[in-house]
This record gives sequence, structure tokens and C-alpha cells, in this order.
Amino acid sequence: MIRCGKVCVAVLFLFACQALAFEWTLVRHDGRDYVPIEEVAKFYSFTQANYSDQSINLEGATLRMLGGVNSRELYLNGLKFILSFPIIKLDDRILMSRMDLSKLVEPVLRPAKIAAKPVHTVVLDAGHGGYDQGAQSILGNEKDFALDVVKRARELLLRAGFNVRLTRSADVFVPLEDRAAFADRQSNAVFVSVHFNAGAREEAGGLETYSLAPRGVPSTNSMNLTLADFQPCIGNVRDPENIALATAMHAALITRVGGNDRGIKRARFIVLRDSNLPGVLIEGGFLTNPQDRIRIAAPIYRQLLAQAILQGILSYNRALNRGGTSEQIMVKRGDASQPEATDPGVSIWDPLKPNVYTLPDDARK
Repeated sequence: MIRCGKVCVAVLFLFACQALAFEWTLVRHDGRDYVPIEEVAKFYSFTQANYSDQSINLEGATLRMLGGVNSRELYLNGLKFILSFPIIKLDDRILMSRMDLSKLVEPVLRPAKIAAKPVHTVVLDAGHGGYDQGAQSILGNEKDFALDVVKRARELLLRAGFNVRLTRSADVFVPLEDRAAFADRQSNAVFVSVHFNAGAREEAGGLETYSLAPRGVPSTNSMNLTLADFQPCIGNVRDPENIALATAMHAALITRVGGNDRGIKRARFIVLRDSNLPGVLIEGGFLTNPQDRIRIAAPIYRQLLAQAILQGILSYNRALNRGGTSEQIMVKRGDASQPEATDPGVSIWDPLKPNVYTLPDDARK
């Protein structure tokens, strides 16, 4: 350990590929490990790097990364991610948390390095049901819209050759724990939960995709760490697959459906926390937003959501099963009004292999 003022700097050696080692500088700050952005740029072979003022702009042949100091927003080829911790500036160096590097950037930029089997079964979960209406509007309720999307997605997935299982196929209430237990009985499967949002403010609108928060980080909608954030969850064994699936699914939603990109976020929802399948929860719009609820009430919009689910599963399968190549899931924005357009394909996706280390020091206490 080398001390430099209040900053503790350590050197970590990890194998980047085959016999080549990459030397990472770990900067300790406020009980957390960070890595310099210039080393992120070098490791991932960004050919252009600009750290002017309070922003970062990294560009490569097929990938662009944008972010800002004191912000948790990170854009990869225009797709919005919400980091677990803000990017910081310390002694004139811009730093990213080691946790975000390991648990988000790495599996997203190099998904082919994730050890995962191809998906054969998709578990579709229509949120709420029965007496649980979910979000409500004058044009309809969340439980009904979610079930309609799930049924449409089932038909598309079956035609594409997937096995499909539904946690509910009618207007009935299913406890969250039962949904997770049902998913766990499936093999070579992923879990997709469909919801619609409600906001305290009418202007809140757009699309969100959630994956399980890794152990030791707060949920996106909570700024403070709690003891519960350090408790192990069944679903955390799938951290790399979870964020890769969320990336594929959210990219499909943005390119196929369009609308305001509210980002890929983290949470500890029971259906994600208590299942050992790779899983995501999508929020297909806000029923409290005037524009969103009109779209959600339209069958064509729900069909686009179903098509995005299929597209997301296909992209996820391709990204994780490329025979060890370093191809990425690339986000390409398309015209969402043309669902028959060519699949945007894959590209956004290890520096720290996701399972090489468990937790930073502050999470071991």
C-alpha cells in the first residue's frame, strides 16, 4: 500500500487476456476503491479520450462512453446506465468506482466472457393481478396492460422457438415469493417481469429497466447504503448475466419502442432477489403521464413492447455465446415506428472479471 496524502493507492494485477497482465491502480477514497478513467480507456482500447473539465468522452471504433464528474449517469453508445456510485475527481484524476467497473462496465462491454448457457426458456411475469391493480389510470390498470404484453410476447417467443412459462395467465394474484420460486424450477431460462410505472409528478415519463443490485451497493432510488445492502441474495450469483440481460432488453426497448430513456437501474425487488435465474424488470411507461398512458392503452404500443422483449432475448443469447470473442452489444437507435426493421444487432459488453473479487473492504465489515 502506497500512501499519497489522504489517498491510498494500491496496484492490482489481473490477467486481461490470455498471458497478458494489466496493471490497475486502485485509489482508496471514503472507504471505497476507485480506478482512473484513463486506465479504463486504455484497457478497453478507446482510441480517443477527452477528460476536459468535469466530463469524460471516450471513443473507439464501435463504442462511445460519456459521463460526468459527480454524476451517476453513464452513456454507452447513447444507452443510459445509472451507476451505483458517482464518478469523482480527486487530485486532478477522474475516477470510477471499482464496483461499477466490475459489476457494470465489464460485463456490459465484454459479455462473451460471461460463462452462461444459451437461453431456451423465458419466464414471463405479468406484474400485479387479482385484487392488486398496480398503477391505475382512466384508460386502464397496470395489471391488465402487463398481462396483455406478456401474452403477446409469449406468442412471439413461441414462434421463435423458445419455451415460455407464465407466472400468471389470468387476472389472479400471485405472491411475489411464489413467482420467484416458480422461475427457479426452470432450467436454461431467464426471467422477465413486465410493469408500468406511476410517478408523483405528471411530467415523469419514459422507459426503465431494472436488474438486481449487486451486494454492497445501494438501490438506484436510494442514495445511502444500509445493512440490508450487504446481505447476500440468491440472485447475486447471476450478477454478470443480470446486467447483460438488462442491457440487451433496454437497448431493444429504446430502439423498438422509443420514448424517454430513463436508464438501466438497480433494485432488490423480490422477484429478482430471490431467483437464481438471470432476470430483469421492465417499466414500460408511466400511467400517470398523459402521453405515456395514451400510448400504453394502444394495442400497437403493447405489441411493440412484446417485440422488444423478443429482440432483447435474441440479443442476449447472441452476446453471451460468441465462442469467446470480444464482440459487444452495440446500441443503434432506429425508427421505433417500423417494427419490421432489421434487428439492431448486438454490441455493448470483463477488466476485473465479475467474480474474481467479492466485495470492497467497506462491505466486509
